[in-house]
Amino acid sequence: MNTTTLKLEEIMVRDIMIRGVVTVQYGEMLPKIAEIMTEEDISCLVIVDQSDEAAGIISSLDLVRAFSEGTTTDIEKTTAEDIMTPFVVEAYPEMNLREVSNIMIAKSVHRVIVLSPIGRKPVGLLSATDIVKQMRQIGG
Repeated sequence: MNTTTLKLEEIMVRDIMIRGVVTVQYGEMLPKIAEIMTEEDISCLVIVDQSDEAAGIISSLDLVRAFSEGTTTDIEKTTAEDIMTPFVVEAYPEMNLREVSNIMIAKSVHRVIVLSPIGRKPVGLLSATDIVKQMRQIGG
């Protein structure tokens, strides 16, 4: 094993995850979602159910796709649930970066939603870019 691998195993998700996840409910309409993402300057947000548990994710690409394929009338009637990616790839704060890296590679995803250990409430986000930044810091 190289030094970077050993150190990735020592760094926990909770130490580098982005906190303060922006969430919206299933029924939120697309124009409002676009407004939130623009105002918050974020590239994705988490969709939650009535219990505030993670149910999906919407990225800026999902919005671009919806706006380019739909008519104005369609957009005004489209909800988060209609365009979200429902299969959330998840991680937990107590996982190490090596574990999360392996999940990202296996699932071919750029980011994971960090969930609370009890329930599926989102507590953070972690992207491949966050891990690369960390690797650069520990690798020299």
